[in-house]
Amino acid sequence: MKEVSELIRGEMSAVKSFDTVIGKMRESQDRETLKSIRDDHVRAIDTLKKYAGSDDSVVRDASSSGPWGNFASAFAGGASFFGDKVAIKALKLGEEHGVSEYRELLKNSSISSDVRRVIETELLPQQEKHLSTISKYLQ
Repeated sequence: MKEVSELIRGEMSAVKSFDTVIGKMRESQDRETLKSIRDDHVRAIDTLKKYAGSDDSVVRDASSSGPWGNFASAFAGGASFFGDKVAIKALKLGEEHGVSEYRELLKNSSISSDVRRVIETELLPQQEKHLSTISKYLQ
């Protein structure tokens, strides 16, 4: 399922971005919070892989974060250079993009009921929570 593969790729981009920022954070409490969000993205990858289907090419296609992952990581890394707040703003943009991706997929009537359920009950609420947590840092 191509849509699930794209979600996996997005989650991998998130992990890559969080890894970049976490390594440059000054405050240990902030690092721990970001590590927790990063770990949620890793679990989301594992969850989504269950729904990617048995077609190895779909999972193989999702084995790379692709150009968006490279861009997101570079953007987050550049933002880290300018300080924690700017780096967190970069992560916020990524989380907003993730929320948008999940909402868009829910509009697709051809996704399976299992994928729809896991997005509605687990992945989208988790992504919205991440966005809320990161937004609090910026207030």
